[in-house]
Amino acid sequence: MRYLTHSDRNRQISAALYSKITELLFVGLLLVFIYPFFIAISGIDPTLPLEDQSQVKTVYYLRLALPLLCLAITSMYRGFGLLLSLPRAITIYLLLCLISTIWSVNPYDTFKYTSLLFLYVLAVAAICHVLNMEVVCKIIVKVLAFLILASVVMALAFPNYGTHQVVDAFEGIHAGHWRGVFVHKNHLGAAAAIGLFTFMFFRRLMDASFGFRLTCIIAAIACLIFAQSAGALIAICVMLVYYWVIRTVPASANLLLLVIFGVSALAYTAFIFFGADLVAVVGRDVTLTGRTDIWPIVLDAIWQKPLLGFGYYAATQDFVGPILDASVGVRYSHNGYLDVLLGTGIVGLVSLLFCFFSVLVAGIGRVKTSAGSEAECFMLLLTFLILGLFYSFFEETIASNEGTLGALTFLSLTAIPLYLRVDRGNCQRPRSIDT
Repeated sequence: MRYLTHSDRNRQISAALYSKITELLFVGLLLVFIYPFFIAISGIDPTLPLEDQSQVKTVYYLRLALPLLCLAITSMYRGFGLLLSLPRAITIYLLLCLISTIWSVNPYDTFKYTSLLFLYVLAVAAICHVLNMEVVCKIIVKVLAFLILASVVMALAFPNYGTHQVVDAFEGIHAGHWRGVFVHKNHLGAAAAIGLFTFMFFRRLMDASFGFRLTCIIAAIACLIFAQSAGALIAICVMLVYYWVIRTVPASANLLLLVIFGVSALAYTAFIFFGADLVAVVGRDVTLTGRTDIWPIVLDAIWQKPLLGFGYYAATQDFVGPILDASVGVRYSHNGYLDVLLGTGIVGLVSLLFCFFSVLVAGIGRVKTSAGSEAECFMLLLTFLILGLFYSFFEETIASNEGTLGALTFLSLTAIPLYLRVDRGNCQRPRSIDT
């Protein structure tokens, strides 16, 4: 039996402290990019003077500081090799977004938000080099539980802040709908859809009593109902079907991926061809969410520069945003695929979809060949990607690292390839520690 020396004990204590600090940084990273602090530090109260509404600056500085802290603490033990370990597919897309600064309609905005996206992906890579996959997934589940429960408390106890008000700028039409700790009901709807699916099917990762788990499920259902986000309600139904297909159908990853993309494409095509019938039945447009009057305007803008777009982020915020605001009273396309085409064109969309394709194939393949907690972890991360692909028909999720689903989508695109290839021994502990 080997006795630990004083030096060994110090190294173990240092490693434990290092791991806990990394976990806390990861929690902070998720919360800042998911953006639940809006109600705490912003001026959504219409009576608050504009000069006191400093949420944009505060969150922006936090989004710079936390990723840099993640990189700093990881580099102390790992060096800067993690910069070279980013998955190639997502790196290509990130570089394209950065290069789009050259032809952007607003180079400053493109460079600013591409830098934030780059920092976020690097920070996630740094976290994955320190914490094993099960720890990362358990932290994600805990953050989701916190957001859902906090949203219910906010909507019930502080309705002036937890629900949309008539006096809200641009959001009076949603008066009475829950938004919880988020700025908009659709953000709460996306978080509730993810949370409900997670609390129902990933019991082991939740690591909580039956009573607490049941409370979270009920809270998520309440958020789905009272947020009245049609896209979220449809998304959770689609995810239930896809979860059953991936976990139970004895088929290869490539075939299952074909099912995922094929069924989604067929359903979307059916909406287009039978739109008039659907409108007659439900009284809404073919997406059931009131979006299709926006899309033709955006498509006209895309065809002006279809190959490379108008620059990441700036294309929507600075170019098409004012056009939509003047035409239909909104500033966003409400379609993630159109956002990618606007920002980085066909080249960018092909690059990003290839990233999704490669990660989904590898991830589904591992789910089919693994068991236990590893299979659950990979399935949870795949859930974010599949839901992101579907939900992006109604929101601008696929191209953004902001919001619950956007942040978790880019986390999965980074984490899944790293956990598939990184040496597990090095991934779970600092290399300087001997046991």
